[in-house]
Formats: sequence, C-alpha cells, structure tokens
Amino acid sequence: MTKPKIFLTGGDGIGWAVDEDLRLTAQALDGIVEPTGLDECKAIHCVWWEGLTMLPRAGLTGKRIICHVPGEPFRYLAVPAHRAAMALVGGWVTRSTQAQAQFKGVGIESTMIPYLVDTDIFKPLPSDDPEVQAFRAQRGIPEDTYLIGTFQRDSEGSDLSRPKLVKGPDVLLEILLGLHRRGLDFHAVLAGPRRHWLRARLSQHGIPFTFVGKPTETDDLEVNSLPRSTLNILYNIVDLYIVASRSEGGPHAILEAAASRCKVISTPVGMARDVLDPSTVFGTPAEAATIIEQDILKDSLSFTLDRNEKRVQTSHTSEATRPLFEDLYRKLDSVGTFAPEPPASQSSGAGAIAARSSTSETKPLTVGLWHSFFKPPYGGGNQFMMALRKGMARRGVDVRENELQTGIDAYVLNSIHFDVDRFLDFSREHRINVIHRIDGPIFLIRGFDREKDELCYQLNEQFASATVLQSAWTYQRIVDMGYRPVRPVIIHNAVDSDIFHSRGRVPFDRKRKTRIIATSWSGNPRKGGPTYKWMEDHLDWDRYELTFVGNASETFERINHIPPVPSEELASLLRQHDIYITASRNDPCSNALIEAMACGLPALYYNDGGHPELVGCGGLPFIDDEEIPARLERLVDDYESFQRLITVSTLDDVAGKYLALIEEVVR
Repeated sequence: MTKPKIFLTGGDGIGWAVDEDLRLTAQALDGIVEPTGLDECKAIHCVWWEGLTMLPRAGLTGKRIICHVPGEPFRYLAVPAHRAAMALVGGWVTRSTQAQAQFKGVGIESTMIPYLVDTDIFKPLPSDDPEVQAFRAQRGIPEDTYLIGTFQRDSEGSDLSRPKLVKGPDVLLEILLGLHRRGLDFHAVLAGPRRHWLRARLSQHGIPFTFVGKPTETDDLEVNSLPRSTLNILYNIVDLYIVASRSEGGPHAILEAAASRCKVISTPVGMARDVLDPSTVFGTPAEAATIIEQDILKDSLSFTLDRNEKRVQTSHTSEATRPLFEDLYRKLDSVGTFAPEPPASQSSGAGAIAARSSTSETKPLTVGLWHSFFKPPYGGGNQFMMALRKGMARRGVDVRENELQTGIDAYVLNSIHFDVDRFLDFSREHRINVIHRIDGPIFLIRGFDREKDELCYQLNEQFASATVLQSAWTYQRIVDMGYRPVRPVIIHNAVDSDIFHSRGRVPFDRKRKTRIIATSWSGNPRKGGPTYKWMEDHLDWDRYELTFVGNASETFERINHIPPVPSEELASLLRQHDIYITASRNDPCSNALIEAMACGLPALYYNDGGHPELVGCGGLPFIDDEEIPARLERLVDDYESFQRLITVSTLDDVAGKYLALIEEVVR
C-alpha cells in the first residue's frame, strides 16, 4: 500500500505541549505516512487548530485536512477565531473520551487517539540515583516532609499580574491553604516559567515552597523553561503532583507523573478520568485537601502507582497508538477535501454577507441591536441586551436600537424577541450581516411554545452570518432537537459591573444566621418555586434566612418574598446576602445567577442547564432537594474559599467577542 504524503504541522515553537504533541505524533506516524511539504502533500495533519489557521489559504485547497483538538472542545467553541478552523477541517482527532463526547454532543464526529508521552524520558528513577540526590541538594529541596509538585505556568500569557484561571493556580492555592489550616506538614515544589503569581501568594500566606528556577520580576519564559529530563527528576522527587485546572485537553502532566510513578490527583478535566483512579479526581479544594491528608497520614494513594503506569504503557505511547493512526489513514479518502467558500459578492439571498466598504474601515462600527427593550425589572435576556448595548458603546461602537438603515454594518438579533415582521420586510430588499443570539431552546425552558423554537431556527437559517449560543448546554440541546445553527460560537452572558459588583457587600459572619437569596423574574414553576417551597418546610431556620426576590409559582409563609425590584435595588439586596441559590431547570445561561456571583455570592445550583458552566469552582451543585442542607453546610464551612474562586465573564470581554464576530462578517 502506498504511503499517503502528508504535511505534518501545528507546533508553536515554544517547546510546550503542542510542540511535544507534534514530535510524538511524528514518531507514531513513522512508517505509516510519507512526510512532505505543503505543496506536494495529499493531506495536512495539524496538531493545533490555531497553527492550521496560520497556513496560507491557497495551499489548503483540495487537501484533506486532519486536526487534533489539543484542548477542551467546549472552551474552543467559545473562541470566535476557532470558527475559522471549523471551516477548514475535514477530520478531527480528539485525545480523550471527554473531548470526543463534547464534540459528539454538538453533532461533530471525531476519531479518538489518546495523548502520548515519551516513556524514554518520563520514567521512574531509583531513590538513591546520584543525579536525583545531587539535584535535590543543589536546590535545597527538603527530604523530611511531604512534597507537592506543580510545574505549569500561573499567569495569563506574559501578564504576570493575572492568574491564568483556566490552569487553576487559584484553585491550587486554595488546596494548599486548606492543608495549611489543617496543620499538615508539607512543602510545595514549583518549577517552570511564569510562576510569579503563585510564588507571591505562597510567600504572603507563609506556605513553605521551593522554586526550581531563577526568581525574576520580569517574564522568565526563556530563563526558567526546563528540559523534560529535569522535569522527570522533579516527578521522581515529589510525593504528589496536583492538576488544579478548570479546563484541559490533557494535561500532559497526568501522563508524565504516571509514567514516572509519581502520585497524581486532578480536577475532572481532559483525560483525567481516562487515566486516573476515580478516587483521585476531585471537585473542590476541600475534597483535594482530604485526599492529600489521607495520603500524608496513611500513604493511601500508593495503590494508584501500578495502575496509572500500566494505563500509560497500554494506551499512551507511540507504539500503543500506532494502530489507531494506521486506521485513521486507511480511512483517509473518507475525509473531505477543503474547498473555499465563494466570495461574498457571489452569494445571493437576504442573508448574504455584505462586505464593509473600504472607505468605512477606519470609521467606528455601526451595530443595530434588535430586541424589544423593557425597563427593568424584567427578564434576563432583556438585562443582557441592555448590558451589551452599554459594553459596545464603551468600545466606541455606534449602537442603534431597532433601526433599519443601509449604513448599519451588522445587526444583532436577540432570538425572536424583536419585531420579526418589520425586519423581514427590510431584508427582502437589502443585503445584511446578522449575528443571531439564540437562547433556549424555548420549549425546554417554558415547557411549551415549541413553535417559537421553529421560528427561531428558521430565522437563523435565513439570516445568520454567525450564531451566538449562550452555553455549551444550549448548543447540545439545540442539536438534540435536530437544529443546526449557522456558524455557531458559545458566548456566555455578562452583567453591567457598574450595577452588579461586590464592592461594599456585607461581610460573611458565622456568628449570625447565613443569609440565602434566590431571584427570578418569571413565575414559571421551572424557575425553582417548588424547591424553594421545600426549603421553607425543611430549612434550619435557626441557622439560615431565605429571601426570594421576584415572581414565584408558590406562595411562601416563612420565606421573605420581595416583589420584583429595579436592578440597582436588586444588586444592593444581593450584596446583603451570603449564598445564592437557583433551582431553575433547563436554564441556558441564567443572568440572575451571573448577577449574584458578580456581587460576590457563592452559588448553590440545580445541576442542570448552563449552571455548571457559569459557577465552576464558585459553588456546589445539587440534584435532589434533600441534598440542599448538606450542600449548604459545606458552603458555609469553606465559604471564603468558594467566594475567592468565583469567576464571571466581564462585560468588556463579552462585548469584545461579539464585536470580533461582527468584524469577521463585515470584512
């Protein structure tokens, strides 16, 4: 059989994960394909989607394009620029069952080939190995305490003042603080560049650590990047490695630690559940601290070493994955070839993309927001559209409300909540650029109005140049219902930080009753009314207070029920409370939940809809009402930790993503 000629590409030249993936993929493909240049190849095999978009478009035409998904698909589907890769790729390679399931959930098929690790580099070393002993002595790493390793960067790019939240350095800090509060004897070992954020905070809290590198105040990417052989020594020195990330494709550290017979625990990201024993995958910093405490006292994780190492050898080496790559290339002809879309000027119909004139490129964008605006109090969609209007205006955009003019660069349509007939009339005679923001599915939120979903997706197919989906959950449910939104991207909602913020909030105090609050504009029972009624009957009223603001499906006797109030008054009420609870079902991206978290309230949420995506590490889920008392107790016990881990999208970031889409479609 003739070996297919392929162009293998996609590294970033930094020497980190994607470069290692490129090197190990080349090893696995050795003998299966014939490497060649871009011009001569039959197929392009790229290990990183962003690297693919950097290739000249002319060189891609007629090629079969295969691309790895090196991160969590749902995170990339929230990056507007990722849509360029989606338009190019004919065959996706996912690296974990999590990634494959996420792609499948939105109707994208993929081939699963696990991540690889070089077991010639990452391997166990004898404890008396002279090189290991000399390394420990030179760096002053103690021998008489429990060593916890972390070798991945903290900062958001070269901005050393901001933590890279996706990597979870703040989560790791909360774990170490928890161990410190328990009085356990441990020592952190940090290595690699851009560790400034964590080093500063460990010093601030008096947590002992060793930094394997040269401390600098400036970016140390070139100074403190370590060879993989040195990382292997570190894995052999430390007792435990912690992965505290919020989102990952791998991470490679799981495989490197397992191959080196280093104990490892992880958040449920990437391939963690594929490789690690379930008992070593944690959800909260407190859970991680308990796992570590048991290992310090009882060596309870020793049983995982053989299992993890065997999993690496059987599934995550070049030799183990070679049959999977062979099968991938046996089916190469089933991968479609790339053909560029025709220029916009050749398109027809009302939804065609109208290019922005060259004379207007230096002028501010003019954006038409189409939504039936109401003065608050009103529903979450209305709240968001008001915030988006403000966020765009702050970025210098000329924002028009429900206007139809030929000079408007693009329109943002809010689902079906606008004057559809008027817009249809205008579109029959004008070419327009449309960003369609979709909520719902409406049928799942309300339990009725299926015909409104039908209208929404008819409008989407007819007009959309791009589609904004409010959450990954929304995307999946839309696909489940048989709809395929046009060129989708996931963008969560945001709130007006001039109104919803944590400044001046009432401090949490365990000496008084814990104040719980729920809010809802809609009185639909699916917004959680029955659960709040259950709480009225079962809450320990000596320990808690419960306030409900808005419209409810139930009548309350002990709950303090306040009718709907304007946004400023609502924000003030939120800042007077401690914990936010939402029991809403099928809620795609709850603005009420985001408002509460922006005011500094950890959340107790029904584990459904977009809630888990929004809350992350800043709260706890429940499924049955009976779970609520225990979850509340956990929130109170570790209140400050949950509160510090709250993250919300800023209005500026969200407006920026919308504008990136608009700039793309008007080019």
